[in-house]
Amino acid sequence: MGPMANNPSLEPEEEAGGLSSRFLLDKIDQVRELGIDIPLPQLAAFGDQSSGKSSVLESLTGIPFPRDPSLCTRFATQIACRRDLEEYIDVSIIPRPSADAAEKARLHGFHRRFTAGKRVNFTEIFPAANRTMGLRSKDGKAQVPLPTFTENILKIEKSGPNEDHLTVIDVPGIFRDTEPDMALVNKMVKNYMKDSRTIILAVMDCTRDIATQDVLKLAKEADPDGLRTLGVFTKPDLATERAVQRLVIDRVLAKNPHLKLGYCVVKNRGADDLQSTLQQRHQREKAFFQQDPWSILDKTGRAGIGALGLRLRELLQAVTKREFPEVKNDIKLRLRKDQEQLQELGTSRADAHAQRAYLAKLSTTWQSIAFCALEAHYVRDQIFTQNPQMRLVTRVIDLNEAFAHGFWRRGHKWKFMSLSGLDGDDEDECRELTFQHSTYIPIPVDSYPELQSIIHHDPEYSSEPPLPHVLSLSGKQAERASLMDYIKHAYRGSRGPELRTFGGSILGAVFKEQSEKWEDMALSHVSRVILVIHDFIVHLLEAIVTDRDVRRALWEEVLVERLCKIYKRAMDHTRFLLDVELRCRPFTYNHYMASNLEKCRLKRFEEAFRAQQTDFHMPEDEAERLMSLNEFKSMAVYKSNSQQICEEVHDKLSVLFSYYKVARKRFVDNVCQQVVERFLLSGGLTNDEENKSPVKLFDADLVLSIDDAKLEAIAGEDPSVKHHRENLKAEVDKLEKALKILRV
Repeated sequence: MGPMANNPSLEPEEEAGGLSSRFLLDKIDQVRELGIDIPLPQLAAFGDQSSGKSSVLESLTGIPFPRDPSLCTRFATQIACRRDLEEYIDVSIIPRPSADAAEKARLHGFHRRFTAGKRVNFTEIFPAANRTMGLRSKDGKAQVPLPTFTENILKIEKSGPNEDHLTVIDVPGIFRDTEPDMALVNKMVKNYMKDSRTIILAVMDCTRDIATQDVLKLAKEADPDGLRTLGVFTKPDLATERAVQRLVIDRVLAKNPHLKLGYCVVKNRGADDLQSTLQQRHQREKAFFQQDPWSILDKTGRAGIGALGLRLRELLQAVTKREFPEVKNDIKLRLRKDQEQLQELGTSRADAHAQRAYLAKLSTTWQSIAFCALEAHYVRDQIFTQNPQMRLVTRVIDLNEAFAHGFWRRGHKWKFMSLSGLDGDDEDECRELTFQHSTYIPIPVDSYPELQSIIHHDPEYSSEPPLPHVLSLSGKQAERASLMDYIKHAYRGSRGPELRTFGGSILGAVFKEQSEKWEDMALSHVSRVILVIHDFIVHLLEAIVTDRDVRRALWEEVLVERLCKIYKRAMDHTRFLLDVELRCRPFTYNHYMASNLEKCRLKRFEEAFRAQQTDFHMPEDEAERLMSLNEFKSMAVYKSNSQQICEEVHDKLSVLFSYYKVARKRFVDNVCQQVVERFLLSGGLTNDEENKSPVKLFDADLVLSIDDAKLEAIAGEDPSVKHHRENLKAEVDKLEKALKILRV
């Protein structure tokens, strides 16, 4: 290495395009040292084995590559020359991306630094690098088979005041020997060539047929338009045939349609020339290109190592200035992507404390979304906009209203109609509920097999249940006959040893028959609500727990069993309410019953009186309806036992009509309030697990109740996840440093 110059100016020069190319090249080289997996502007030299590629790079950079065939390039070598006040050579190893932590640490330990005035013996450095990378030695003796080539990169940084800025990568030569080694080298070559920011330096021995050299074939595959491939002919001094010389010269002079960057030609140092300096080598090359027939190339800027170096620096500067903004954008995109992946992975969960904190954070998010879903605060979280089925309380209210409406229209077996206004309240209810529509949600039991043994699914009630039969309480004779037949049938099937009286059991018997649809309708409704809530919980879990393994373990080990217990309690309470209404004696303190019964009796007497009326025409031409005492006695007193019982039953059925309305409204409210609201939505007053709503089940108390062993099974990280997080953190750190470097 030459002596250090006296403080030359190294200020970045300004150009018409803004910042100097040298300044941008320095930035790119600093980013390259970080080892990030982002394509960067670079020069890469490729060539068939023994094409003279290493000699070309030695002439360009001043780095003496080994000439021993057994020490040929077995790894990519990154050579960075830069102008600096300090004169030194740094040699290190960049580990391949797939290397584990131990190997990376070992390879990073290889470092050689040579300052000004120190002799650099590369014949020792390259073998030492081979050994550090674990490559096969010259003699090939090893206890275990060792690879010949590697994807590790030997980095040589050469700095000094007289250096020209140039970074070039030497890729192992292409060869047709041992199959595994050939595949690895070809993979390395293709990986370097494919990057759109790489200038391909295709080195070819001009003494060999160009068509048979693989480097051009591979370059054409990676760069089919030839926009970034520069051909370099070597060993022109060995091309003694005139035809070969003419072919090389024509290619250099011609505007080749396949390689837009054209060709250059250089003369290498002789194979036996081990003593001459680079200056002597350049002088001999210059003298060679002044001879015929090569002298025609002397003024083209395409002959000699000096012309090649200038051409390469120009190309590297051009691609760097062009790609600099895109490199920054690529780094920003990669950084954002890696940060998102880190966020998805969450914090490290190496111990029980971290695992519990992780689940507690998830439970907080769960509770926040659950609160919004129960209170209809849908604007507070984007999940309700992206997935409308998460609007839980709205869906449940729709189901409850449809349930109430369906119960009013179809919940009874016999529908009573009246012309007297007896069911006027029912008519008002009709006007209130006509806007409602049934909301029958198909129950996909196959989607949630854990619910099969809990929910009630009756095919008859998978759609709206059938309309009830119609019985009339009006005075029409045909309808009265039909009603009396039903009354007599009910009486005969329920009478006891009463003496001209009406047994109370008939009301219970008829009410039970009138309410025979209640059980299927109520259980089906609660089942639909359970399904909607279960579906909400499943989608909520998928939304907040991005780790699939954690989600599966949390569901299977903690949530699903507890949820099923709550659902079963809700179904059991529905059956309890059914048992109270259908299996106990009819009972109510509602004053509506007494009032309605008096109306029924008055109406029956009124209809009987009308049948026996006598009209007298008064002078005012007005009609009064009169009845004799004997006629009244005959109608009201002299009745058969059967007739008396039927009339009493008729009164009782009127009571049944009123009682049914009271019981139906009471039952619907109880199901919606006690089962749906209390068991399935809001939960009880206490916060113990027995009283929790399934929607609020995943909370801090549940997390604290999980023992450490189960916690590890649920939230413990797989080693591959830990390794992935560490790699992501390291990558994010490098990308952030890269952006800081590129900030100008």
